[in-house]
Amino acid sequence: MEVKKFKKMKKLLATNNYIFFILSALFTIYFLGVENLWFNKTNWLYGSGDLTNAQLSWQYFQDDIWRFPIGKNPNYGLEISNSIIFTDNIPIFAIFFKILNPIIYQKFQYFSLWIFLCFFLQLTIAFALINKITKNKLFSFFSSLLFLLCPFLLFRLTHHFALGAQWLILYAFYIAYFIAPAKKNFHWFLIIFLSLLIHLYFTVMIFIIYIFFAIENILNKNNFKSEFLSLLYKIFFSLLIMYVVGYFESSPINAVSSGYGIFKIDLLSFFDPQLSGQKTWSRFLGDISGTHLEGFTYIGLGNIFLIIFALLIFLKNKLNKKFIANKFNILRPAHAFILFFLIWSITTNVSFMGKDLINIELPKYIFASLSIFSSTGRFAWPVIYVIIFFSILIINKNSSKLLSTSAILIILFVQIIDITAGIENHRFKKNQTTTIKTKDPIWKIIEKDFDIIRTTYLYNNYGSIFSKFSKIISDIDGVKTDIILNAAMDRQKAASVRYNLIKNINDKVLPDNTAYLIDNSGHLKQLKMEFIDQDYGFFYRDDFWIILPKKKSLMKENDIQEFNKIQVDEITTNKNYILNFRDKFLGFGWSHNFGNKGVWSEGKNSFLLFKTSNIKNENLEMELSLTPYKGNNKKDFVMKIFVNDKLNKTINLNNDENITKTKIKFKNNKINNEIKIHFEFNGLISPYDIFESPDARKLGVLLTSFIVK
Repeated sequence: MEVKKFKKMKKLLATNNYIFFILSALFTIYFLGVENLWFNKTNWLYGSGDLTNAQLSWQYFQDDIWRFPIGKNPNYGLEISNSIIFTDNIPIFAIFFKILNPIIYQKFQYFSLWIFLCFFLQLTIAFALINKITKNKLFSFFSSLLFLLCPFLLFRLTHHFALGAQWLILYAFYIAYFIAPAKKNFHWFLIIFLSLLIHLYFTVMIFIIYIFFAIENILNKNNFKSEFLSLLYKIFFSLLIMYVVGYFESSPINAVSSGYGIFKIDLLSFFDPQLSGQKTWSRFLGDISGTHLEGFTYIGLGNIFLIIFALLIFLKNKLNKKFIANKFNILRPAHAFILFFLIWSITTNVSFMGKDLINIELPKYIFASLSIFSSTGRFAWPVIYVIIFFSILIINKNSSKLLSTSAILIILFVQIIDITAGIENHRFKKNQTTTIKTKDPIWKIIEKDFDIIRTTYLYNNYGSIFSKFSKIISDIDGVKTDIILNAAMDRQKAASVRYNLIKNINDKVLPDNTAYLIDNSGHLKQLKMEFIDQDYGFFYRDDFWIILPKKKSLMKENDIQEFNKIQVDEITTNKNYILNFRDKFLGFGWSHNFGNKGVWSEGKNSFLLFKTSNIKNENLEMELSLTPYKGNNKKDFVMKIFVNDKLNKTINLNNDENITKTKIKFKNNKINNEIKIHFEFNGLISPYDIFESPDARKLGVLLTSFIVK
């Protein structure tokens, strides 16, 4: 009898797998577009932040030799490189296809296959979950589509491929509810292995679900020792996998950010179909303020109706005793994970329509620990899926087959009508993803004569330059780069790279094997000032300024014309200039103030540049509004000020008075009216050095404004 039952179940799953395979393939074709499906079609992946990062990091990994840890990827990021784990990739696919590297395309992408696989597994596991209880094939089939047509899942697949593996959450539920105790351990190890090779956030979710079910087992069976040992084995297994694939190429401190309490869900995020600046996911519901990108968890109008309908049934019938008594009692101890995830996703900064209701300030070390997983909005996904799952069960268990299936069909119809516009708005379209191939020969010269392409300001998540440059560097072979995105950048190493570059510029020498993309106009002005008389070529190509050592002779007429237009900005006397990051008067050595007014001097050398050609008076006085870094109590915390390379003033930033209004006097040189103010610092420390924050910048002074009188 059991053999027949097993064969019947196997046949049922096989039949549905064929259907789900076809559905997933058709949906993938619609979602991606036929032109983007093939492994050798990569253009659609360039020019977009995280998606481009995934493809480029894979491209560098594919072209590199095997290393240990096996995910190590040093050519993609240079000093700030770590492994493919931290560059939005899908490590399990990257490692597998690197093994096949001798027989695959040189420019190869596997993300279309990944999207198909996510659709297929989401449907298959959702069906298995529902059918295991309902024993109603048709009902389970239609219900499983509600798990696939979740806008927050589809949204993730357009922004961050790895986070489309939300089928891992459903698999964790299946293990917890349906796998026989004797076989559970194998499946828990398998899902932990898969999650670690896809995305660490899923591993955290899986461990939390596992722990809550283990706690319930301890309460029921008083088997603390065996459950504790089982947990330890899984932790040791995880650490081993993490070591082998390259998680420890980056320190946990590098993952700490200021996102906790920001990248969360609003109390109405489940009902908010639109993020600011993006198109809506709903035909019927309007935008609700307060949802951050990481907190986008719109579930669709159909799923909203599903939950409301199930809640009404629950409140009316309170379910039958049989259903309450079994393992699907919503109040069983293991289900406390729902509340845990909900609280974690909301954080201690509780908001309603973007307005703070509660904002609890946490001790800095607790805040730092929580900020390792700062995108807390993602932890709402298990909450949503378990609520949808239980809502489907409530409808099934309290209605006839005909009524429950009819209800699910109506709900599914509403869901499809609601989100089809959103899918159309957000799917990959040919006109949105076509790459404009550069034809400028300068990049082939760089490919031939240079080993490295760098930026003149190295920092994390290299915004607009990365997006634009990705379309170019994808066609440059054998050149290493630090223009990348990195989820766990070593801030100290990045700072060291910046300071070494500034020292080289101050010494008027750059390495011959390195091409530089110039980050901003202030950097360009100072580079012109320092290298105009030397053999350095300045090229304006494909909307980038590039400086190449020993290539001045290659500058074309357009390069020279554009280069001659680069001038240091003039100032007007008695005008107060308020400064912000990348301001026109700032040369090298300045850093952001977290979006607030003013700029921080960073590292040993910082520069201000301006012209005084419209000023007739030779005797000028400059007043600087600045504040020394308060965390630095060192006696040798000293700032020297040079005007056109001549020492003008020395200030001890901990002893001298009236520092906040520092005044320097200088003469306006009528022959050369370009003025370079050089701030040279000694005795610097960073907030990281004194355990104040993960900020590794060696901070000197916060300069908010200046005025020349």
